[in-house]
Amino acid sequence: MSDIAITGIGVISSMGIGREAFWETCKKAGTGIKKVRDFETSSFASNVAGWIDDFEPRDYMSPRIYRRMSRISRMAVSSSVEALNDSRLDAQDLDKARIAVILGTAYGSSSRVEDFFVSLLRDGPRGAQPFLFPETVPNAPASHIAMFHGITGPNSTFCQNEISAENAMMYARNLLLGNIVDVVLAGGADELSAMQYHCYNDLGALNKIKIKNREPADPEPGGGLILGEGAGILVMERLDFAVKRGAKIYGLLKTGILAGGATSLGHYETDGEQMGRAMIMAMEQAGLRPDEIDQISVSANLSAELDRLEYRQLKAIFRNRINNLAVTPLKYLMGDFGGAGIIRAAAVLMSLYHQLSLPALKAEVLKPAPHDVIKWDISSKSKIQTALMTTSTFGGGSSSLIFTRNA
Repeated sequence: MSDIAITGIGVISSMGIGREAFWETCKKAGTGIKKVRDFETSSFASNVAGWIDDFEPRDYMSPRIYRRMSRISRMAVSSSVEALNDSRLDAQDLDKARIAVILGTAYGSSSRVEDFFVSLLRDGPRGAQPFLFPETVPNAPASHIAMFHGITGPNSTFCQNEISAENAMMYARNLLLGNIVDVVLAGGADELSAMQYHCYNDLGALNKIKIKNREPADPEPGGGLILGEGAGILVMERLDFAVKRGAKIYGLLKTGILAGGATSLGHYETDGEQMGRAMIMAMEQAGLRPDEIDQISVSANLSAELDRLEYRQLKAIFRNRINNLAVTPLKYLMGDFGGAGIIRAAAVLMSLYHQLSLPALKAEVLKPAPHDVIKWDISSKSKIQTALMTTSTFGGGSSSLIFTRNA
């Protein structure tokens, strides 16, 4: 049996803290994009991001535990607590060597990297702050999750820019299908920092939006990235294992494909050929035709380069439906970050479970024209059986995952 069941979801997002709050915002296409208040942005081309301003780690663990954790580790551990509670799995009753923690992150704790480096420059090698260093390594969040829950099984972290979380999900699937473990906490996480924001601004990659207070941000399609942050965890199990224990099943991960194509430094795949190949192969492995896909979650992130590339591949694959093709670019609402794939997957899975379609846009929005206005279709459609989630990253990587409703 190759189907993987998702039985628990935890979300810390700019669109909502906790799975239910996130889902309520998601259903109405509410945005998590707001003015950045955590650091100074007056000299930048933009001052907005999908940042989280109401997260309290003490809602999930005691200050004694989280006091030395970085922001990303706090978010990751908190989302793991929610996901495990949601799954109704009691880690104490399981062989903890048969539980894995697999995470994806693009940059890890970039704020702690900056803090440690500044202390090194200011105080020299002997004065650098040693308590900051453990959080500078990208695998710190996964390690904290394992230590918090006492998990001793495989522990890995993937860092491949915008498909980091997708890599984590696929590796988790392989561990389960190989019967190496029985349960995987698969996740994605990234934090927003001043250093990171500054770098993207200097590269000219940001969507040039400036707002004064709390008025809605109006991003321009194709105008550039809006950065985001967040963390999410999915509890993944083999379907037979989940059925045997009577678990609630949000949906099934049927299959997934990872591909890579040629590109230049800092850009997406040149022609999109491997992006399209990943979509086609994922559908073929799942035994589905393009006209059998009910919902499409796209990786579009408001950058003209990626959005147009993705539109061309969708047009080639879904050519008979392209004039009416609806897609969900969730990054338009929560910003772009390396671990975003888990939160996008959470939205897809809750859509399948609740039988309510995600808010969508016409695919033509992905080939942006000047002064395009983003108008979300939030009419709920039922009978959602299949979903395609496609992701591409600068550096040339692409992935496509197929999720289905549990029969």
